[in-house]
Amino acid sequence: MLKREEAHAFAQPVEMVVARWTDEAFLTAMMEAQGSRDIAVTVERPSLQEIHVAITRQVPVDAPAMIRAVIGSWLDLTQRDVWTQRADGSWSAVRDAKPRGLSAEGQCLLTLVTQSDGGAACEATVSVQSRAPMVAAMVESLMLEDSTKMLRQEFAAIDAG
Repeated sequence: MLKREEAHAFAQPVEMVVARWTDEAFLTAMMEAQGSRDIAVTVERPSLQEIHVAITRQVPVDAPAMIRAVIGSWLDLTQRDVWTQRADGSWSAVRDAKPRGLSAEGQCLLTLVTQSDGGAACEATVSVQSRAPMVAAMVESLMLEDSTKMLRQEFAAIDAG
């Protein structure tokens, strides 16, 4: 398993950042801009303190030709985010991502807290794990790089939003 820590400061308040990360139209447009296709986003709000986001999409494979020859140029990805608001007003999310046909999965743990200037501080832990024999290290490394790149693109899209 590989892990990476990321941090980002948003000028927007926590509520605005959560609103963007849980908005179907915003997520669809952002993922299209990232190069994804066949995007389906569903948002459910079981309570005021909990939001579920389910996303299916095809993502382009940014990998060496050897890997693309095995898995193709596009990967079907299923992602599920569960956002939970804490009593102090901060939000956290658990994001699970599973590419179809690959013995690998990714997870991102996100925490958003209010900064003294009213903006939101985001801490993220991205992790990937592969059970593919003989190529696990390469698959994990590629997935970690791609997941981190996409997370940084999400930060930029929310900043620009």
